[in-house]
Amino acid sequence: MLSACGPRQGSVLREAQRRGTLRVVTLNSPTTYYQGREGPAGFEYDLASAYAAHLGLKLKMHTVRTIKAVLGDVQEDRADLAAAGLTVTKERQRQFRFGPPYLYTRTLLVCARRGVQPHALADLANVTLRVAPGSAYVALLQDLQKKQPGLRFEISDGASVESLLAQLGRARNFCTLADSHVFAQNRRYLPELVSPMALSGPQPIAWALGGGTGWRSVSLERDVDAWFKTPQTQNLIETLKERYFAVAGNDFDYVDLARFRRAIRTRLPRYKSLFERAGKRYNVPWPLLAAIAWRESHWNPNARSHTGVRGMMMLTQASAREAGISNRLDAAQSIRGGARYFARLVRRLPPQITGEERYWFALAAYNMGYGHLMDARMLAARRGLDPNRWRSVRAVLDDLEDPQVYKTLPSGYGHGRQARHYVAAVRNFYDILRQKTQIRDRQ
Repeated sequence: MLSACGPRQGSVLREAQRRGTLRVVTLNSPTTYYQGREGPAGFEYDLASAYAAHLGLKLKMHTVRTIKAVLGDVQEDRADLAAAGLTVTKERQRQFRFGPPYLYTRTLLVCARRGVQPHALADLANVTLRVAPGSAYVALLQDLQKKQPGLRFEISDGASVESLLAQLGRARNFCTLADSHVFAQNRRYLPELVSPMALSGPQPIAWALGGGTGWRSVSLERDVDAWFKTPQTQNLIETLKERYFAVAGNDFDYVDLARFRRAIRTRLPRYKSLFERAGKRYNVPWPLLAAIAWRESHWNPNARSHTGVRGMMMLTQASAREAGISNRLDAAQSIRGGARYFARLVRRLPPQITGEERYWFALAAYNMGYGHLMDARMLAARRGLDPNRWRSVRAVLDDLEDPQVYKTLPSGYGHGRQARHYVAAVRNFYDILRQKTQIRDRQ
């Protein structure tokens, strides 16, 4: 009888080591796991990949459609752990062991911008609420019903949080619930969404471990806990937060984002081939060039500024001459010149700056000048921060406008605050373009 039960009788960690694979269940979403242009990506995917590498195991990641299915796979021993942005609740702790929290989030009420928007708990009785099955929101709303007996909600079978947000982006007749980081991420693609209020304080997010709460999960729990405590893992988590969530948390401009989404359909097709050719020639992702151009001119080849910059990429006369551009108002020339100038900034950066972060540093230099960027790196180093990490340099940019600070720097006063917002905006547009163009390419 014992042998018939198979792996369920052994340690979850030991069985994974015997198989040579770590089985991880997740959701297919921008905040967990998705197929990017360069292959699998996502906060949970990158974190689980690093843990599998730590164990010396091959990662076997599979997706399901709902949180209910995620928890079911762990409960039925089809997965060794669930990495799906799971909120740690008392109810779930009665069924599973969890790893250490790596994110904290709040539960938000999410509605349509032009629909009903309750701002108090008492108003929820007048709203149709829909939530995903198996989500922590069900228990939360059940608790709220004790305070607000008129509150009613529907559990949408087969729906996920992301699918409900997408439905809400097309309709106005209901509201739903979402974690704050999930809402921030999806709102960039669905600017029709708003959050009138939060329904909870900060809540921890962690991995749910296989083996239930018994002895089978103990060794996995200990190993996961030790791994999360290492400085390398903590640095990885901060890097992943920066990569996947920091952009989503930037100041939201509904009007400009809505205009941007329309322009992707109506204006971008006229210039896409120019961005693609320039990107290929200078080894820069074409969506990044397009994002810069949107931020500079809203893809207007005749754009002009009182400061003397002109054209699609808003080049100065000096930078145009340096790039060999004779007519800044010619879209092809402007895009080619901007791409060449930007690529030169990327190449000029110190080799200690690696990966995509070279783009963020180069964007800051594109906006405020290379000398000011080097000053910001110097200032970051003075304060014990890593001058080769964008999040460290970003943290000191505002101080380039402080007389007590910039007078001590070689290049003096710099528009640091403007550069910080500029990089954030371009990154936001770049990320949206990557998602949009990826979908179109698959179609």
